[in-house]
Amino acid sequence: VPPGLTPDEIPTARRGASKELAELFDVTMGGAFEAEERAVPGPGGAPDVSLLICRPVAAPAAPLPVIYHVHGGGMILGHNRAGVEAPLDWARELGAVVVSVEYRLAPEHPHPAPVEDVYAGLVWTAGHAEEIGGDPDRIVLAGASAGGGLTAALALLLRDREGPPVIGQLLMYPMLDDRNDTVSSHQMAGVGVWDRTANDTAWTA
Repeated sequence: VPPGLTPDEIPTARRGASKELAELFDVTMGGAFEAEERAVPGPGGAPDVSLLICRPVAAPAAPLPVIYHVHGGGMILGHNRAGVEAPLDWARELGAVVVSVEYRLAPEHPHPAPVEDVYAGLVWTAGHAEEIGGDPDRIVLAGASAGGGLTAALALLLRDREGPPVIGQLLMYPMLDDRNDTVSSHQMAGVGVWDRTANDTAWTA
């Protein structure tokens, strides 16, 4: 993503090298996982939600903990393979199933579409945990950047709607503050990959 990402550059950014690299990433981690894509019911009246499900090959028969991963990308970029390397590393070490959810992107699908997709994917995951080798009572939410913000919102929805229980959430540099007026937001203006303008573009979308 070039510095100064503006709304008209979103389509170009979506076709960029990061998308190609993510699609080339071996989600089996050299055969350590069995991976499959599943289309599961989305929110009412909305399209199905795509889940990337990765199960450890050498795991014991007992139900495994589940890491429910929400990808980053400023709400405007990404898919369920983006950023999944870290959860897969944790899962390989700890013996866990990874479920990475794909959600509709803004600005074509503004709030609440992304978080409703993420919620629908979690409801399916909890309801079918045993089918995918997971334990419905040991689900952890994880997300970075936009995924971190959606993960936090998902936890609140689960509380408010009395949805499936989760045992924790891991928010990595989460997208939580739409004001874009912190000291660091000014320091990052025009610098690096995700700067003040990109942040404004994402929140506005």
